[in-house]
Amino acid sequence: MFRPATSSDLDLLLSARASDPVGIIEAERYRRDLDLNQYRREWSWIYEVEGLLHARALWWGQPTSDHPLTLDCLWVGPSIADPETLAGDLIAAGHHAFHAGGMVRLPDFIMDISPGWRANPDTVAAVAWRREAAVTAGLNESIERLNFAWTPESPVPGRKNRLVFGPADDAEFLDAFRSVATGSLDVHTLADIADMGPEAQAMDDLEFYLSLPGDRAMWRIATEPNGARVGFIIPSRSAYDASVSYLGVAPEHRGRGFVDDLLAEITIMHSDNGAPRITGTTDTTNAPMADAFERAGYVVTATRIVMEARPTA
Repeated sequence: MFRPATSSDLDLLLSARASDPVGIIEAERYRRDLDLNQYRREWSWIYEVEGLLHARALWWGQPTSDHPLTLDCLWVGPSIADPETLAGDLIAAGHHAFHAGGMVRLPDFIMDISPGWRANPDTVAAVAWRREAAVTAGLNESIERLNFAWTPESPVPGRKNRLVFGPADDAEFLDAFRSVATGSLDVHTLADIADMGPEAQAMDDLEFYLSLPGDRAMWRIATEPNGARVGFIIPSRSAYDASVSYLGVAPEHRGRGFVDDLLAEITIMHSDNGAPRITGTTDTTNAPMADAFERAGYVVTATRIVMEARPTA
C-alpha cells in the first residue's frame, strides 16, 4: 500500500500539484536535488491507486548521509477525505523502513508557510492535518521558527569594533557551545540538554555544524580586547544559501548588545565572499534574536514549523 518510489515512478511522483497553502517541493527542485543525491528514490514514499498518486512524502539528506535528515514535503491529494490518517500511515511506513536500514533518530518534519499564517483558515487547516499525521507517526514536539533572509538590496551592517574575531580549534568551539547553551532561548537547545545532558548536547551541536557544507575556516571566536571570550559565530551554508548558521553570546556578556556585533560579522564575511543571499532562522520565542535580524536588514520570508521526536514522560 505504501512504498518507496522506483526508477519508473518519477512522472508519478512529480504529478503532485500544490493544493493548499503549505509549501510543496516542485518538480524542478526535486530533479535537481535528486541529481545531487539529496533526495533519493528510496526516501521518496508514495501511495498510489491504479496509477494515480494520492499521497507522497519526500525525505531529504546530505549527499553523503546514510539516512534522511528531514521530511521536506508531505502531500495528500485534495480528494482524500481523511488526509491526516493517510499521511500518518505513510510517514510511519517510511520510518519503519528507515529503522530497518539502521536509522536511530527520526528525521524532523519541516513545514514552511507564510508569516501570519494563523489569520488564514485554509493554512490553519493545512497545518493541522499535517501536525496530526506527524504526531501519530512519532513526531510529538512542535517548534515554530521564523525564516529570515538578507540580500544586497539591504545595507551591510557596520562593525562596532568592540570585539576581536579569530579562529580556534574544535576543542575551544566545543567549550563555547557548552557555555552559550546556559540560559539559551532556543527551544531545541533546551530540549537537547534535557534529553542528553549539556556535554552531549554541545558535542551534538559541534558535530552537526561540522557536517554542513560551509567552510570550517570561517568559524570565529569573539573576544574583547582583553581576551575575554564573549561568544562565537559560525558563518556556514545550508544546502542552498550562505547562512547565519549559529551565533552565541556567553551568559556573563548578555545584555550588552553583542548579538549585533556577531550578526554583523557573519553578514560582512558572507557579503565579502559575494553571497547573493544570506539566510537565518530563530524560534518565535526568541524575540531578541528576531529583533537583531531586523536591525541588521534581514526580512522575514516564512514561518517554519518543525515537528520532531522527543521522549515523553
